[in-house]
Amino acid sequence: MDKDSILAKAQKEKDEMIVQTRDKAMKYTYLALVLSAAVFAFIRDLNNQPIMDLCATVCISVSVGQIYHFIKTKEHDKLILAVITAFIAVFATIRFFLGH
Repeated sequence: MDKDSILAKAQKEKDEMIVQTRDKAMKYTYLALVLSAAVFAFIRDLNNQPIMDLCATVCISVSVGQIYHFIKTKEHDKLILAVITAFIAVFATIRFFLGH
């Protein structure tokens, strides 16, 4: 192995690590978003405050992420999840504007 091939291999491994780290960071972002919204929704519901804005926010976020994932991978389960969460986001947004 010459110097250039070793450097190229090391750079490729570094690039793969960056992609893997970014993917894990996004998973933790989703998890934190959903869990924090659930806690706030629970507290708001206890105080008889509307929670549909939190539901819409989470669903829009998840839907956009899944649409992007589908575009890049063509995995149909991602498209199904995107459509379902988009539908829930629209429903929650309508309920929010109606005061529920």
